[in-house]
Amino acid sequence: MDNGRAVKILGLGVAGMMLLHAQSAPDPVDLLEQVRDKVIARVPPVGYACTATIDRSYFRRHAPQLIPRSCEQISADRKKIRNKLELQKTDRLRLKVELTSGREIYRWTGPGGFSRNVEELVQYEHIGTGALACHLNAIFASPLVRFRLLGQNDKNLEFGFRVPVEASSYLFEAGTQWRETGYDGSLAIDTASLELKRLTVQTDELEAETSMCESSRTMEYPTGGEGVLLPNTVRTHDLNRDTTETEWAMTFSDCGEAHEQVPDPQPPALVLPTWAVRFKLALAAPIDTSTAAAGDAIHARLLESIIGPSGEVAAPAGAMLTGRILRMEHHLHKLEYKTPGTIIVTSGGRYFFLIWMDFGRIEAKGAVLSIRARLICGQALDSTHPCPFATMSDQIWDRALAFGNNSVSGNIVVPAGYTSTWVTGDPSLQ
Repeated sequence: MDNGRAVKILGLGVAGMMLLHAQSAPDPVDLLEQVRDKVIARVPPVGYACTATIDRSYFRRHAPQLIPRSCEQISADRKKIRNKLELQKTDRLRLKVELTSGREIYRWTGPGGFSRNVEELVQYEHIGTGALACHLNAIFASPLVRFRLLGQNDKNLEFGFRVPVEASSYLFEAGTQWRETGYDGSLAIDTASLELKRLTVQTDELEAETSMCESSRTMEYPTGGEGVLLPNTVRTHDLNRDTTETEWAMTFSDCGEAHEQVPDPQPPALVLPTWAVRFKLALAAPIDTSTAAAGDAIHARLLESIIGPSGEVAAPAGAMLTGRILRMEHHLHKLEYKTPGTIIVTSGGRYFFLIWMDFGRIEAKGAVLSIRARLICGQALDSTHPCPFATMSDQIWDRALAFGNNSVSGNIVVPAGYTSTWVTGDPSLQ
C-alpha cells in the first residue's frame, strides 16, 4: 500500500474523506472511518456524569529561575532535561463531572449542595475540560480536523491529528473567562478490533492569563468492552510560566445518567450574637488522608450549646453540622503560610498534611440552619495540648489544620471524635 497517498487523503479530514480500497492491505482511510463509527456510537451522551477523583503532584525547580523565561525557553529546557525538579506537595480532589452540550461542568459530590462555589476547590490549579468525552466529539465529529497516518502493523494502527481552535472544546480558565485552545495529538488503535486504545493531546501555547505555557494529556481506554466509552485513567502534565510543573491523574467512578438536581431550600441564617461565639466540634467519622479528598462531605457533633443574643440556646449540644473538605494536601517541606486565611505551622517535622474544613449547615431544633464559622484551634493527634496551632491572632480566619509526619509516604488518620474549636460570625464583617 502507498502510505504517502493515504496521508494525503487523510488530510481532508474524517467527515469529508473519500474511501479508497487498497488491494494488498486494509486501507487506513477505511479503517479510520470504521474507528470513527465505533467511537461516535459509544461517546457518553449529554447529561452523562461521573465522580472524578483527581490526584495532583506539584513540582518546582531545585534552583529557582531568577530571570523570566519565555514559554519556548521553558519548554526547551524541559525537553533537554536542564531543570532539576523536586516534588513540593500533592493534593486530592473529588468532584462530580457532567457532560453538557458545550463543555464539562463540575459539581459537588453526593446529595445536597454547599454554601461555597465548587470552583473554590480548583482555584489553586486549573482543571481543563474534555477528559470525559469532549475530546472525542471534537476529534471525530468535526470536518475541520486533519489526520495523518503515523504507523500501521498487525497489532496497532496510529494516526496523528490536528484540532484547530475553531473546532476545539478544550477550555482553559484565563482570568475571569474560559478560552478554547487548538491542539495536536495521536490515536492508538487496536488493528484487530478497531477499538481506541490510547488518545494523547498536546495544546498550543496557552494565553498568558492561564499562567501556563502548555498542557499535555494521555487517556488510556479499555478494549473488549461495551457501552459508554470511558478512559481508565487520564494523565495530564502542565508546564507553567513560572517554570513549575503539575502532574494529574484522574479516574472515574459512579458513572451514569445525571439526575436533575433539585436546589436545596435555602435555610435561614442562624441568629447569633453580635460578638464572636466560640464552640467546640467533634468529628462524626474519621478522615483518612490516604483516601479523603477535597470536595468530600464531612459531619461533626456540637459539643457545647451556641447561645443566642438573648441568652437562648440557638443550637443545642449534640446538634450535627455538615460541611466539606476544601483542601487535602500533603506537603513535603515545612509549611510557612503567612497570608491571612491560613495557619503558620511551627512544628519541627518536615512533612505535613494540611486539611481545610468548612461547615455551612447545622441541624438544630428540628430545622436546618445556616452557620458561618471559622476554625481557630485543633487538638494535637499525639498529645492533649488543647490548641497546638493557635499561634496567630484570633482575628485570622479560615485556618486549616496541619499535622506533622516524618515519613514522605506515611498517611494520617484524623479519628472520629477529634475535637476542634471554632468561632461564629461572618469574617467580612469583622
